[in-house]
Amino acid sequence: MGFSPISSSARPKVFIYGAGTAGRQLAAAMANNHEMQVVGFLDDDDRLHGQVLNGQPIYNPTDLDNLATTLNIRDVLLAMPSLSRHRRNEILNQIRSAYVAVQTLPSVTDLAQGKVSISDLRELDIDDLLGREPVAPNHILLTKNIIGKVVLVTGAGGSIGSELSRQILAVNPAKLLLIEQSEFALYAIHQELEEKRAGLEAATLPVLVPLLASVQDDDRMREIMSTWHPDTVYHAAAYKHVPLVEHNPAAGIKNNVLGTLRTAQAAAENGVTDFVLISTDKAVRPRRACFSSARFPWTKP
Repeated sequence: MGFSPISSSARPKVFIYGAGTAGRQLAAAMANNHEMQVVGFLDDDDRLHGQVLNGQPIYNPTDLDNLATTLNIRDVLLAMPSLSRHRRNEILNQIRSAYVAVQTLPSVTDLAQGKVSISDLRELDIDDLLGREPVAPNHILLTKNIIGKVVLVTGAGGSIGSELSRQILAVNPAKLLLIEQSEFALYAIHQELEEKRAGLEAATLPVLVPLLASVQDDDRMREIMSTWHPDTVYHAAAYKHVPLVEHNPAAGIKNNVLGTLRTAQAAAENGVTDFVLISTDKAVRPRRACFSSARFPWTKP
């Protein structure tokens, strides 16, 4: 039996948001598409509302809620690659109530010169939902305190500590000390990093040291610091789930406050040069940046 394309009535109906060059090119590329059917455009320019482009009407985006219901719109294809992130987020908030899926084109700089194709469409990713432009990491600062040095990560098996450990390993420290109070979490991140370490192409591979310990244990933290003499400490060990900690305030204080104090004191006593306190992504109404870094005053600049 031969292949028969899906009939136009059965194809999901979509709008293209943006009646500019990118929108027109995308509509032309989709003219013979058998998966989606373009049934109109949305555009912010009120002078275009009610006009026809490539045989399709141009609608006011504020009417999307009603149009999505009456026309059975399944997707909106965002074809405005020159949008600022702020304006894109405004549009996403505006069309969210219509309960339609959104796909988007990359930025102008990401699109190759020439015509827009269907393959350029992509699902929204987390960067599209960020309320600001992402801040690119400063590789000079990252490598300064890691390459060839002994680096210690507390809470290394947690969601934040494990990702920190992955990125630190890739920058090639001399030793990476993984502190974690959960045996299973420590085992999991240690095994994962050992596999990554085996695939590194470096003259000298980093040494991985898994250390079962709690930051609340003063003696254990001092023992680790005095034995391994880390140059840099990334302190990510903290209880992070706000409602749970609110039900257990004493435990939260012991771990998040006193645990941080004991870790910092042990680091200070053993010549740690840089101590980076990682704030949790679950912080309530945070007012500052996601982490703070302090160079101990008794070390040379």
